[in-house]
Amino acid sequence: METRYERAPDPRPERPPRSTSTLWGAPFLLGMLTAVAGFVLLGATFFTSVVTIYFVGLMLVIGGIAEIVAAVRMRSEGGGPFWSFMLGGVLTTVVGVLTVMFPGAGLASLTLLLAGYFFASGLFHAITSVMDRYAQWGWDLAYGLISIFLGISVMARWPTSSVWLVGTLVGVAVLFRGISMMSGSLALRRGIRRVAA
Repeated sequence: METRYERAPDPRPERPPRSTSTLWGAPFLLGMLTAVAGFVLLGATFFTSVVTIYFVGLMLVIGGIAEIVAAVRMRSEGGGPFWSFMLGGVLTTVVGVLTVMFPGAGLASLTLLLAGYFFASGLFHAITSVMDRYAQWGWDLAYGLISIFLGISVMARWPTSSVWLVGTLVGVAVLFRGISMMSGSLALRRGIRRVAA
């Protein structure tokens, strides 16, 4: 008499296939490298500031030339505001060329512009949060006061603050971008495991 043995089902959940690990592993690795790059940029703020101002200048030149080309094409096709595009393109190109030729002055100008932005943005947030008193307005007030303090500090130390401010902001932005990519990939990993369970 033949006896058959049935295997009991394995209570352990199946592991997700190895191919799914690339869905979250590659973004996690990229985020880790980005975060490391952010730390490196924060360690060399002057170098980061100089590279950033050259990049901004080149982007202005490219954008200005593209605007001039668009203006010429508009005129040949007989439509559009030719002179506004042409003058805007020429002005953008000239500012970009001057920024590349004189990076120190460009960096000082950008630092002053950022300081004014921090001050104005902080003042706006502080005033609106106190006047409107919406939900959790205290956080917005704290952000506004910190931003005002940062703007005043940068202005008080200008132009020497141009050596570190732009590089620090770029380094912090790159660092937090890497952290965001890593946290997003870990959330994706948890979602894949939940689906596979």
